Order: sequence, then structure tokens, then C-alpha cells
Amino acid sequence: MTTTWLMHAISLFATTVSALLLFLYLRASPRFAEDLKTPAVKSVYAKHQSSLSVAVGLLAFWLVIQCLGIVLL
Repeated sequence: MTTTWLMHAISLFATTVSALLLFLYLRASPRFAEDLKTPAVKSVYAKHQSSLSVAVGLLAFWLVIQCLGIVLL
């Protein structure tokens, strides 16, 4: 029981830190996007931005699943 709880807690912490770091990057990125000059770079950046948004969404979903697992188990 203790080992399982410890592994869940470590995994939950790692997921939370990852989601926070991605969120902070996404939050600061609009200031960076203003400096982009060429349309090709802007399109690549938009694709990268959407990929990061999906990654944050998946991390948040996994965080919720882990929380439910800890509460229900």
C-alpha cells in the first residue's frame, strides 16, 4: 500500500510540474510570436503552438485520471 501510494504521489508531482512548465511556455509565447517576420516561420510556429496545446491538454487529462485513481483506490 505504501509503495503504491508513493509511486502515485511521485507520478502526480511529475505530471503537475510538466503541465506547469508547458503552461508557462505557452503563456510567454505570444510575446515571442510578435517578433516573427516571415509567413513560413509563423505557420511553423502556429503548428508548434497547437501541438503544445494538445500536450498540455493530455497532461491535464492524465493528471485528472491519476487523482481519481488515488482517491478511488
